[in-house]
Amino acid sequence: PVLGPINREWSIYLASILGVGVVWFMVQRNALVGWVLGAATVASLLFILYVIVKVCESKAQRERMMLALVLIFGSVVFFTLFEQAGTSLNLFADRNVDLSITPHAFQFLGMTVGTPAQLAAAGLTPSGLWIDATITAAQTQSFNAGFILIFAPIMAALWAFLAKRKLDPNPTMKFGLGLLQVGLGFMVVVWGAGMADSAFQMPLLLLGLLYLFHTTGELFLSPVGLSEITKLSMAKVVSFMMAVWFLASSIAQYVGGWIAGLAGTETVGGQVLNPGLALRTSLEVFNMLGLWGMGIGVAFIVVSFFIKGWSHGANNGDDHPGPALTDRGQEDGNVAAPRTSTAG
Repeated sequence: PVLGPINREWSIYLASILGVGVVWFMVQRNALVGWVLGAATVASLLFILYVIVKVCESKAQRERMMLALVLIFGSVVFFTLFEQAGTSLNLFADRNVDLSITPHAFQFLGMTVGTPAQLAAAGLTPSGLWIDATITAAQTQSFNAGFILIFAPIMAALWAFLAKRKLDPNPTMKFGLGLLQVGLGFMVVVWGAGMADSAFQMPLLLLGLLYLFHTTGELFLSPVGLSEITKLSMAKVVSFMMAVWFLASSIAQYVGGWIAGLAGTETVGGQVLNPGLALRTSLEVFNMLGLWGMGIGVAFIVVSFFIKGWSHGANNGDDHPGPALTDRGQEDGNVAAPRTSTAG
């Protein structure tokens, strides 16, 4: 028993039920969530610095922990931009994107394909099967999942191909390329601003390209980050570092929500009063996000050439180097076998 008649199993159940109440309470108080995340971030950083300075027993361990911190920072930036999908990008799709799949209505094999407006403009009356070529803003959220299904096997094969030839980019380089792509996705929409029609609607193709770049960027960064945190962290703090990785996702969600608020516009009954202003506001926010994403991505790529040795063989199976590493062993990521001699 842990407390009177309550054993360990029931204490876990009760704690879980109480946890639901705590989460509900926090969801109602956004400002409090910000303070809690801020306090947790400061406390986590101070503890990691303590581990680096006092607990790490070798240069290799310290540099691995510092590299893990760099990657965690990169994940905060990436997911702050990436998670705009459910907020500012979804609102943008609803307000300022022409969600028609086809440019005009047409008939084929007894089927009529087109939106109601396209059918009226073309003077077509569906006589058989009619396929409405319109999607909703919410359905654009499936673009990411669809692109993952297509490109995940391709990316896995690419990394395996490069690894066999010792050309696989280091983790910091992959993070930089991922950040570059998520920023480029936003810039595609900004650069295509001139394609907006008289109703301030932009082509669906541009939004599709944005999600394509965001998805490929995610495939560069997300799977790599999860594995690298476990490889780079000291054995004593692996679980803690994984918790910090997911704390970084929470921070990104919080900051992303604040940024999404910048793209807001005045509505009445859910209807935008000024579509032109809504488009300009969204594009200004996307331009800011795109430049920040690409800028930090380039910075990561440049820095990767200087800190690529910080992994100390983590990707070669040498997961947790101990204090006995020599300077040369630390650089190579391997512990040299002691020389022995046999007296004849």
